[in-house]
Amino acid sequence: MSEAKWEITAAGRAKAIVITMAARGIHLTQGETRVEVVKEQLGELADKLYFLDMAFQGDAETAVEVLCAR
Repeated sequence: MSEAKWEITAAGRAKAIVITMAARGIHLTQGETRVEVVKEQLGELADKLYFLDMAFQGDAETAVEVLCAR
């Protein structure tokens, strides 16, 4: 499998985030920090990020309720 890599542009003081697809999951890298997320965790991570995005878009109460219920 060839490597797939995406970069999310730096914002404010935060450095760019690089997402790399690996055989077992994905790697998230920002500066010197690297996190490995295995396939079994991807669904839950995606759900949490979706609701966190909702919270920052103004629907914070609903997002927090959903996140706390899981």
